[in-house]
Formats: sequence, structure tokens, C-alpha cells
Amino acid sequence: MVKVQDIDRYGRIVGRVYVGDIDVNAEMVRTGAAWVYRKYASDQNLYTLEKLARQNKAGLWSLPEAQQVPPWEWRKIRK
Repeated sequence: MVKVQDIDRYGRIVGRVYVGDIDVNAEMVRTGAAWVYRKYASDQNLYTLEKLARQNKAGLWSLPEAQQVPPWEWRKIRK
């Protein structure tokens, strides 16, 4: 299930994804598989999960710092 939170400027849905009781967005952040996108994230828990993932060097946070490029910055570089 997707709980729609917003629509971005390209008409894409911004939302939270759930599989049963599991918040997929939060799990991805917790395991270091996703960044918190500051423009749309209002759930402070996501920021806490990202901070813990960084401290624990989980997922993408285990990469060398130079390779930890947020997706929005990566897209700018690729243009």
C-alpha cells in the first residue's frame, strides 16, 4: 500500500510504502539503502534512522565518504 503525501513538480507521487505492517521507506533508511530526501520528509523518525545508519556504517554509509553522494546531487553531476 502507498500512502500519498505529496505530488512532486513532475507529477510523481511522493509517499510512504507499506507491506503489511512494515514501513518500507523507514526500513530502507534504517539499513542504509536510502537517503532521507529533506525536501519532502516530515517524519523526524526518518532523520533519526538515517543518523543511526550513518553511525553504524550501514549500507551506503559503509562507502568511502567521497562516494556517499546524495541522489539529487548525483543527478546534477550527470547533466
